[in-house]
Amino acid sequence: ADRLKFAGYATFIGAWLLLIYSPVAHWAFGGGWIAEMGALDFAGGLVVHINAGAAALGVLLVIGARKGHGSEPMPPHALPWTLLGTGILWFGWFGFNAGSALAADGIAAQALMNTILAPAAAMLGWCLAERIKGRHVTTLGAASGAVAGMVAITPCAGFVGTVPSMIIGAAAGIVCYLALYIKEAAKLDDALDVLAVHLVGGLLGSIALGLFADAAINPAVAENGVFISGGGLELLKDQVVSSVAVFAFALVGSYVIAKVIDLTIGLRVDEETEDRGLDTVLHAETAYNNL
Repeated sequence: ADRLKFAGYATFIGAWLLLIYSPVAHWAFGGGWIAEMGALDFAGGLVVHINAGAAALGVLLVIGARKGHGSEPMPPHALPWTLLGTGILWFGWFGFNAGSALAADGIAAQALMNTILAPAAAMLGWCLAERIKGRHVTTLGAASGAVAGMVAITPCAGFVGTVPSMIIGAAAGIVCYLALYIKEAAKLDDALDVLAVHLVGGLLGSIALGLFADAAINPAVAENGVFISGGGLELLKDQVVSSVAVFAFALVGSYVIAKVIDLTIGLRVDEETEDRGLDTVLHAETAYNNL
């Protein structure tokens, strides 16, 4: 946000779709090595969230921070819109997760229920962490916590029961909140907290599947998770291996794509354009004509 050239952004998205996203989708959903190994991903924890979160990190390492980052306040410009967007996103997530069952059955119903409970638990977990760490509970934090819960439950939605979904959500809210401090310490200017919410939340959810997957919920689970009766370590191993592999592939691949674009057509706007604003310079429009 606030520093990418539109042409560079559009080129990156197209290249990333073909070179990074598509291979990972095949590995997990199209009978590739992740599926053959036995790792699970119900609706995209690996394919979408770890993948895109690692891509965001790769791009950030190329383009750097916005001018004034760390020294000037950069709060969200319209908090009510943030909350409205969170509600719309949560509503859409029911189709995202429950629809991945590909049938109107008990698995879809469980996925839908988990998509209600995990984000709610994550919202509470994030707010609790905010209250303890910073002494204030914020509506932005509540929205961020809910999204963290949506992300973390995505790989697990149709594979875990109701109580595990709440545990996964609460853990995601707390862990993703704490991940913000790592981002700040590393001075990474991630305007939308993709690293803390999507990358960390995706990793947490994917690995948690190795702890809570339950064949009684979904017969596609070949071996129960560690904390479920009859479970073992095999699925947990598969989840860790696949998560690390997708993270590494997406990070390195996205960094290379971003670097090539930056050295050719350019990925970052010049300082004057950044000062004047991308909407004005690149698109000849503004969001608020009355200001």
